[in-house]
Amino acid sequence: MKRRPVLVTLSVLLAGGAAVAVTLPASAAATGALTGLAGKCVDVAAGGTANGTKVQLWTCNNSAQQRVSVADDRTIRVLGKCLDVTGGVNADGTKVQLWDCFGNANQQWVYNSATKDIVNPATGRCLDAAGQSSADGTPLQIWTCNSQTNQDWVLPGGGGPVTPSPSASGAACNRTVQPGERTMPVSFAGKQYQVAVYVPAGAQPGTRLPLVMNLHGSGGTGSGQLQYSNMKPTADANQFLIVAPSGAIPNASGFAWNVPGVGTAPAGARDDIGFLEQVLTTATSTLCAAPTRVYGAGYSGGGRMTSAFACARPDRLAAIAPVGGLRAGRPNPQNTAQPDPASCNPARPVPVIAFHGQQDTTNPYPGGGSEYWQYSVPVAQARWAAINRCTTGPTTAPVTTHVTRTNYLGCANGADVVLYSISDGGHTWPGTPVSNGNGNTTQEINANTLMWQFFQRFQLPA
Repeated sequence: MKRRPVLVTLSVLLAGGAAVAVTLPASAAATGALTGLAGKCVDVAAGGTANGTKVQLWTCNNSAQQRVSVADDRTIRVLGKCLDVTGGVNADGTKVQLWDCFGNANQQWVYNSATKDIVNPATGRCLDAAGQSSADGTPLQIWTCNSQTNQDWVLPGGGGPVTPSPSASGAACNRTVQPGERTMPVSFAGKQYQVAVYVPAGAQPGTRLPLVMNLHGSGGTGSGQLQYSNMKPTADANQFLIVAPSGAIPNASGFAWNVPGVGTAPAGARDDIGFLEQVLTTATSTLCAAPTRVYGAGYSGGGRMTSAFACARPDRLAAIAPVGGLRAGRPNPQNTAQPDPASCNPARPVPVIAFHGQQDTTNPYPGGGSEYWQYSVPVAQARWAAINRCTTGPTTAPVTTHVTRTNYLGCANGADVVLYSISDGGHTWPGTPVSNGNGNTTQEINANTLMWQFFQRFQLPA
């Protein structure tokens, strides 16, 4: 069995002076042939540059379509585009294609000079020549790492010793919080709050992990949201952290969030934008969260708060997933059927995946309802598509008997906007086994699984 040493990132300089990146041996050349099984080269089919072009093995011929660059942002580039795991799908056999470079998780690659494999960290799978074939035209895919020769690669320059350098995920850390559900003290505005957190089973103390901030609905608590959303098994399976803070405005048996621009907060109410920012800052140090892989999710009022936080601090969340609460700013006072564009105008595109039941009577899918709600869920999605400068959509397709998916694609920085609509769904979290008494909870899809598949495609700029 191959021994797996520590992997590191080394900056290199490409032709034209652009600083780019990959995790690679210190002595490797930056640009040239990337060779695999039987000495064949990684090759772009027919030298095409369209998004989705096949990446394959081919007899080496020193053509431009075989001149590969490994980069300091952990991308692998050829013909000005990136090797990309199609759709970010975490499954054996998912094809590797050529796509515009966004640096998202499905375009990240880590090379190990001892094992000679190239791993996509988001999926944990290896770059693989399909079917262990070395024939010209053999497509490249991802597959469970298995130490077979069709997963052996030699970088441009032939490889060499591994040289340590800082991790792209942030400075070294040592997580002292043990796996399981815990609390984390957070100091803000002269007060200390105990925030519910979850560290996945098997988490290594010195490894920075992605983080999902999971916000409760009005009347709930952070610990209650951990139970209701049932996100912990997904965190265990995919090795991400969860922080679940609580609001501070008393509401029923729990708390509500101070969502900017809607309703009337009590005098002296906590600034929850500032508070949540402090939660994320504390989690980066205390929980060893990877600062570029932080995501936001939330239910109902927590979905509204997640939306508002993304509007105000798009530099802190790589993507968001509101459940039963997607908003894009407050209702426009002049026309409440539309959002007020001035109340949500983030400086960078924010990828969005949302879930909403069409039988929701709390935050009605077609709009109306409470003063804070008013405009419809599709209108909220369309506004995010405009913010993200999407060029195609909306396109809607069935997913299951009662679920459809509406996509806006071709967005700036790859920041797609996706909505799952559940025709028989209530004000509920899809896939959770916990009933909240707010209508039907679909089991046809699992929001946690789908949002994580979406999240792992994105990361913040380093």
